[in-house]
Amino acid sequence: MLRPARVRRLRPVAARHASYTLGIETSCDDTAAAVLDQDGRVLSNVISSQWELNAKWRGIVPALAARAHENNLPHVINAALEQSGLESLQQLSAVAVTSGPGLAPCLDVGLRTARQICLDNPNIAFLQINHLEAHVLVSRLPQLETPRPEFPFVVLLVSGGHCCLVLAKGLGDYELLGNTLDDSIGEAYDKVARMLDITASSGKGVHGGKLIEDMAARGNDRAFPFTEPMKHRKDCDFSYSGIKTAMLREVKKLGELDEKMKEDLCASFQRKAVDQLITRTRRACQWSKDRLGDNITSLVVCGGVASNQYLRDRMQAAAAEEEVAAVFPPAKYCTDNGVMVAWAGLERYAKGMRSDPEPARYQPRWPLETLQPL
Repeated sequence: MLRPARVRRLRPVAARHASYTLGIETSCDDTAAAVLDQDGRVLSNVISSQWELNAKWRGIVPALAARAHENNLPHVINAALEQSGLESLQQLSAVAVTSGPGLAPCLDVGLRTARQICLDNPNIAFLQINHLEAHVLVSRLPQLETPRPEFPFVVLLVSGGHCCLVLAKGLGDYELLGNTLDDSIGEAYDKVARMLDITASSGKGVHGGKLIEDMAARGNDRAFPFTEPMKHRKDCDFSYSGIKTAMLREVKKLGELDEKMKEDLCASFQRKAVDQLITRTRRACQWSKDRLGDNITSLVVCGGVASNQYLRDRMQAAAAEEEVAAVFPPAKYCTDNGVMVAWAGLERYAKGMRSDPEPARYQPRWPLETLQPL
């Protein structure tokens, strides 16, 4: 397996002249780059998506996605530099790049680009970033209006590829509390959208999950009595294959679906899918507080699915009952972006960390709990 480069610890960066970090993200189908200054101010945030390509092939084809990254990344980086006001790459202090987990051909494009920048400019620090840690840490971005979570805190990370509960004890220090046993909730949302044939009516840039959310808002969430997955298990793991199968059976039984049926199906599915998140997350908060007491004051909800307003509203209420503050990154930083990568790089760079670009490799599977505490 290809693994990240060895990491060297340097002395923490002292206050000095202005410094800038470029973040590069190509783990899936979004080509993204962003520039942050040393205080975490977002100077630029550029994203190029592959909606038309994905629609044509009815999903993400890794080889084609990588080719699109090859074409788009130079333009995206140039746009990020231009919007930030920087005149050249040489003004950068660091380049942070997603090195896993993700699709291997896509990760390779971003990593090769970042590595070449740093090899050509030895004064620029090279930082390899775990995609999942970037999702977690963006909630700590200084310029956000939400309260900044301080370690330790509980994390619910929900996206198209991941669904897990983690105890974040420090930078690089994560304990897995629960994981999906099969599908992620984001994957289930997308599959249900295709099942109901509502992707065909989507506009450019609209995920299946967003379509489900919008249709559910108009539906009766008790019209179909779906069962909460794994309701009687007393752990923090997730499963979405069962409710997905139950939805498929219901769709086949109903036959031709009108708009109202689809709305009710979406609402009923979403309620039970989120019920499982609530049950597991509350359990994780209780368990963490039993271990660490009043040190647990925050619940961070991050990842692409965290932009779902229905989930936010219900999780906010659940967190209040557990006497913790629910922290959600802005929706624009929930989906894949360069800002979260740059900020994760900044947090690590401030601790004196940098990697050697020469042997750097990507890691398609890179669990959050395998990182090394700083």
